[in-house]
Amino acid sequence: MIAFGQEDSGQGPFLISLSEEYENGLKLVVSLSYTGETGENADDMGIPALGELLRKSRPICPDENQTYEILFEGYILYQTRNESYTSWDDYEIRKGTYFIIFEKSRLLDALPVLTDCQILSDGTPYPGSWKHYGVYCQNHIIDVISCYEPEIKKINNKE
Repeated sequence: MIAFGQEDSGQGPFLISLSEEYENGLKLVVSLSYTGETGENADDMGIPALGELLRKSRPICPDENQTYEILFEGYILYQTRNESYTSWDDYEIRKGTYFIIFEKSRLLDALPVLTDCQILSDGTPYPGSWKHYGVYCQNHIIDVISCYEPEIKKINNKE
C-alpha cells in the first residue's frame, strides 16, 4: 500500500489519469512501476546503433497489479508539471520519496498570493489547515494543496 510521507527505494510511479471530481474533488490514478526484461520492445526505428542500445536496456513499466486511486475530497489548488522541467530545491522541506508531504515549499509560500487563503492575525490558517502533497511520477509532478487528507485505495487485485 502506498502512503504519503513514506520513503521508497523503487522507481517512481506512473500517472494513469487525473480528473476533477464533483464539488472540487480531485482523483489521481497511479501505477507503481517495475523493471522489464532486457530487450523488451527493442525497435531500432531503422537505426542499428539505437537497436543495439535498446536491446541492452531494461524499460521501466507501469505495474497493472499495483494501481491505486488517490482521492482528495477537496482542494485549494493543484498543478501538474512536466517532470523534465523541474529541479531539486533545497529550500523545501519534505518527507517521502514519490508520495510527498511538504512542511515548507515555494507553493505553500505563494498560496496567499495565488488564492484568498491567508494566515489570520491570530495565526489560524483560513479556510483551515493547509497541507501540500506531491505525487512525483515518471513523467509528471502533481502538487495538491488541500485541507483534507486524501483517501488512498488499491483499485485492482490482479495477482
